[in-house]
Amino acid sequence: MTNYFVALFAAAATLCAACSAAEPPPPAKPSAAPSAAPAAAPHSASAGTVAHYVQAANAGSLTFAFSQAGATNTGSFKQFATELNYDEKNLAGSSLKVTVQIASLATQDKDRDDTLKSADLFDAQKFPTAQYAASSLVKGGGGIEALGRLTIRGVSRDLRLPLAVRTTANGVELSGEVSIKRLDYGVGQGEWKSTDTVGDVVKIQYKVPLTRAN
Repeated sequence: MTNYFVALFAAAATLCAACSAAEPPPPAKPSAAPSAAPAAAPHSASAGTVAHYVQAANAGSLTFAFSQAGATNTGSFKQFATELNYDEKNLAGSSLKVTVQIASLATQDKDRDDTLKSADLFDAQKFPTAQYAASSLVKGGGGIEALGRLTIRGVSRDLRLPLAVRTTANGVELSGEVSIKRLDYGVGQGEWKSTDTVGDVVKIQYKVPLTRAN
């Protein structure tokens, strides 16, 4: 009889051990690391709101006015390119770049145009382009201002550029005006350094439609 109970208990123990081995292990506790991933989403969404705009083909005006012999003269640049990265809620992440082809200037007087392109003034042959580049925009007293540098004849100076930004059907329109001093950029060598005939202050006006590129 004793041998019978011993055999019975042994069989029961073997069965319990087999059942215990067949039970699946408890699920592993999830790592805390994945919870950090969603935190990056708000930053990515914010960065993605900055839209890229380019100047519409054959559109826009860039004009200048200066005093010569007591009279106001005007001219324009026929060829220039504008790029804008813009988000009205993220002005610090916005930027502006304008590249102007100096040889495209026109004042309705060929002799004057040739003089302006000469080595003593713009020197279009040596410095074929002028450029304005701003890496951020800010709220100014009269609206938005670009914080950038204007380069003419290889001379770069800081310039706060006022901008009126208007939403259009295809993108935005930039407009505004600013005054600079030509001699600050070396536009006036030799006899043209004198302001007796040609004034130092030049007013620049711009109105440029831009289409959204992304």
